Amino acid sequence: MLNKGGPDMGFILKRTTLLGTLGALIFAVDQSFKNRIEAEPEGSLPRDMDGKRGSYVRFARYHNRGFALGRLKERPELVKSIGTAGCASLLLTYVTALVRRESIIRQTGLMLAISGAFSNLFDRLTRGYVVDYIIIKRKPLDRIVINIGDAAIFAGSLLMAISSLAKTGK
Repeated sequence: MLNKGGPDMGFILKRTTLLGTLGALIFAVDQSFKNRIEAEPEGSLPRDMDGKRGSYVRFARYHNRGFALGRLKERPELVKSIGTAGCASLLLTYVTALVRRESIIRQTGLMLAISGAFSNLFDRLTRGYVVDYIIIKRKPLDRIVINIGDAAIFAGSLLMAISSLAKTGK
């Protein structure tokens, strides 16, 4: 809804503060895990979470120079450019969703995707690769290594899809 010919700035500021804090937290936690994984001594990884056998989660250290599953790893500059454009597009879409007062589900989905994408882009720009460190030890997921940023992108995409389906009534 518009107020006096413009957006309701109080609403936008409150929503931006809430969702911005969520996004910053996801970014910070993911970067913290990545730094900790990178600091692990050679030979200490992979290992099960808390060292418990039978755990569903294993920590590892993989350097992904491409997109998901290593796609385009031989073209790192293209990957950086596409990642940067993707982050900018998500951010613009988020701002538009705020101004239009779209659903909280869609806005939350966008912020999750933005925070995960920015964390991975930050890696690409500063390290030259993305640090992936989580393996879910259940088939068929056990062949994929992800990070918290990837999980945020997935969760955000799922929320955006749910929001779109709810909007269209399907």
